[in-house]
Amino acid sequence: MRYVARRLLLFVPTLLGASILIFVLLRLVPGDIAEILVYQTGSEASVIQQRQIGQIRAELGLDRPVAVQYVEWLGAAVRGDFGRSYMQQRPVADILRERVPRSLELALLTITLAFLWAVPLGVVSAVRQNTWADYLVRVLSISGLSLPIFFTGVLVLYLLVRLFGWLPPLEFVSFTVSPLENLKQLIWPALVQAYYISAPITRLTRSQLLEVVRQDYVRTARAKGLGERRVVYRHALANSLLPVVTFAGWWGGRLLGGIVIVEIIFSVPGMGSALAAAVAQRDYPTVQAMVFVMALVFLTLNLLVDLLYAWLDPRIKYT
Repeated sequence: MRYVARRLLLFVPTLLGASILIFVLLRLVPGDIAEILVYQTGSEASVIQQRQIGQIRAELGLDRPVAVQYVEWLGAAVRGDFGRSYMQQRPVADILRERVPRSLELALLTITLAFLWAVPLGVVSAVRQNTWADYLVRVLSISGLSLPIFFTGVLVLYLLVRLFGWLPPLEFVSFTVSPLENLKQLIWPALVQAYYISAPITRLTRSQLLEVVRQDYVRTARAKGLGERRVVYRHALANSLLPVVTFAGWWGGRLLGGIVIVEIIFSVPGMGSALAAAVAQRDYPTVQAMVFVMALVFLTLNLLVDLLYAWLDPRIKYT
């Protein structure tokens, strides 16, 4: 309980520090939303336009000190109010309710697919070390690490168009409306992303399993007459997956921000594509809210992984 309490107490200042960093760094980005709103027509600067810029900055609260803006924003964010989008002219909370579930669904499908083939491939590579199966798995892992995800995504999309005539749908179908159509839309970007992140998981599983199978307790299990499958999966693999769990928590948090490329390639209207558009338009409230949500998800997953790690390995609690 003391370990859990320490981790929970550390969670709050970490999230607060992340929110400060997000807020301050965003204000350092070149460009002014007021100027963008005024000059987006392409007209030349004038005295009237300068007055309009000052009026917009006052209406948006950008003329006040950054500290005052942050305190007001944080107080509203705690209540679930992230302000209004400058460009879309609607509450940012509505954008989050629309976009976050789609990205979470894609991230969950991605990490599930990655583990479904990465862990078994890592086991096969370790058990059949220095055989053709091991070499094949290592080649697949190295290619997954080497190929940029934008190249893999474009290549898969090109093959789908050329061979099957498949194009990304113009309208997103929710899972609650049609699970099958939803899966058809998300399976390809999930496979592309899963291929990328499964490579390090496979290599980590292989290296950890090779280290564990040489331990004394594994040799003792074999000496007692246990079958090889039970020795590998029941004794060796369970202890090999501890670092893999940590890696999965780290990647799970990164997925929300990292899937922006596949979302754009496969036309998935999630957080990544919305964040890219908001950054280009200097839409401060939208960018702040989305990055804050990503930081919250990342910290929450890391907290859960720490607690799970302490449960799997009791030695962690007493360090």
